Amino acid sequence: MAEIINQIPGFENGRVHCVCAEDAEGALFLSAQMVSDLLNKWNTNVVFFSLTGRADALEGMVQNESKATRLYTVDQKNPDLRVIISKAQGMVNRKFVRAVIIEGLQHPDQVPQRGLEQFATSAKVPVILVGTNT
Repeated sequence: MAEIINQIPGFENGRVHCVCAEDAEGALFLSAQMVSDLLNKWNTNVVFFSLTGRADALEGMVQNESKATRLYTVDQKNPDLRVIISKAQGMVNRKFVRAVIIEGLQHPDQVPQRGLEQFATSAKVPVILVGTNT
């Protein structure tokens, strides 16, 4: 019988993770690696919010080999975290998204994370913030 995995190693449910890259291209590459891993290795639906307007570029970099999973991308014009959380909550409820990635934050460590932590805990999904060091 197949083992059911409820916890993806490195992407703990209910947690906010911060990942930084040296530049914008590095951040997009890191995002593509994480999305590919979640889609293909862990069979997890993913939503990717891009604050830099590069959601199409990410779609071109990711190869979804799984027939059971989907990648949802959003070019987010409004950087307000409340708006992003609201959209993510809707996708978790309607599209069965189990991981949220937000790309384009300058310094993810300086983002007020209280609302993100509450969302991640209540929705039981990992939230990954991808930004740059510059």
